[in-house]
Amino acid sequence: MADNGLSGEIPPELGNLSNLSRLDLSGNDLSGEIPPEIGNLSNLESLYLADNGLSGEIPQEIGNLSRLRMLDLSDNALSGEIPTELGNLSNLEALALYDNGLSGEIPTEIGNLSGLKWLELQINGLSGEIPPEIGNLAALQTLNLGSNDLSGEIPPELGNLSRLTALFCRTTA
Repeated sequence: MADNGLSGEIPPELGNLSNLSRLDLSGNDLSGEIPPEIGNLSNLESLYLADNGLSGEIPQEIGNLSRLRMLDLSDNALSGEIPTELGNLSNLEALALYDNGLSGEIPTEIGNLSGLKWLELQINGLSGEIPPEIGNLAALQTLNLGSNDLSGEIPPELGNLSRLTALFCRTTA
């Protein structure tokens, strides 16, 4: 249902679709918060909600989606911190949260996502230091943390990312 001009809020009842493996509502005009019931979709492998007008915080219940491989919540108006529960998504290959209003520090639990290939957190209000645990992401190919309010030094552990082909980090002193 991507790019269909859909409007309104995401109905919580979508959380009842227990066999759903892919949910793509990107490129619409959806508003309101992401319903926590999305966390009930135990067979979900891909969740695309990018390019909408979604607001509020990322529900921690998304951390229950143990089969999730792709999570794209980019280009919305999401706020608050990145939930630490996203570190539970052991099958995740792509995490795109860019171009939102996210704040706080990058959770160290992101370092648990051993199969992650793309991590895109740019264009937010993230602060603090880049967690050295990101150096644990041996499969990582793209890391974009630019256009945030990060500070401190670039951790030497990023040198462990031997598969990295694109790195965008900008910190303030």
